[in-house]
Amino acid sequence: MYLKTFEELSEFYPEGGSDEKNLNRFTRKLAEIKRRHQNVVETMAEGILSLKRDTGDRFDPSINYFLDRFYTSRIAIRVIMSNHLVLFGPEEQAPGHYGIIDPSLDVHDIVDDAASGARYLCTHHYGSCPDIEISTISRKGNREGGVTVVYIASHLHHMVFELVKNALRATVEAESKNSVKVLIVEGEKDISIMVQDRGVGIPMRLHDHLFDYHYSTAPEPDIQSRIPPLAGFGYGLPLSRLYARYLNGNIRLMSMEGYGTSAVIYLQTLSEEAGEVLPLFNKTSQAKYQIGQMVQDWNVAGPTSRPIWS
Repeated sequence: MYLKTFEELSEFYPEGGSDEKNLNRFTRKLAEIKRRHQNVVETMAEGILSLKRDTGDRFDPSINYFLDRFYTSRIAIRVIMSNHLVLFGPEEQAPGHYGIIDPSLDVHDIVDDAASGARYLCTHHYGSCPDIEISTISRKGNREGGVTVVYIASHLHHMVFELVKNALRATVEAESKNSVKVLIVEGEKDISIMVQDRGVGIPMRLHDHLFDYHYSTAPEPDIQSRIPPLAGFGYGLPLSRLYARYLNGNIRLMSMEGYGTSAVIYLQTLSEEAGEVLPLFNKTSQAKYQIGQMVQDWNVAGPTSRPIWS
């Protein structure tokens, strides 16, 4: 697929020129390529599930390293493609936007929309859904005031939807009567979105695996089902973190077994701090694929083979 795409785009390089006919032909080809690559994430996830069936949890550390870089490159490429198709092609540009970038994205609106989508999916799978409470604290201390940021709406929606969906699932399966709480806080340099649940929480020994592409607390989903799975593919959290990191933000989790989990999305508010974070390909990155499985260099007294924090 990627080789075919490279060959198709290479055809435009020697021609050059910026005439309208050549631009339209390039734009049509770009739209075709974007559609072709639409299901890459799902296809890769199915491959990881297949590998997990064969190897269990014995995954080479370089797999996560490779997928982080692969998906980050994919995010960046699709941003470029989408911007071109909005500016020169068939995709419609929203009023006031610069391509797909919203210079005054209302964070509460995106959170509310993503929470509604997660609520619908939760209700479909479980027959009910916990309440979702959304509150905002702006820099002026106003708990009702709007918080805006220069950002890509679809990226923020993806992150919030994933975290709220996970929180709803944890709450329902814990049979908790507590609501899921979402707090939006506008700081001087950061906008933080915290999603809290009072589910069962996650044991500390599993914390380091939460962003592994082969790890999920849910059973393996039915790939053939027409109904979108609530969880189970294992790429939801790591991919969401890549969306945050793409513009120099982050996602962090804190969980206490027996109490619940808090997940925080961090977004940069200053444009000079929100530059693209992209993978480099050099001798250092090449070495990551050659090191292989590290030898254990800590000893644990008792039946545990390695420290839970390693």
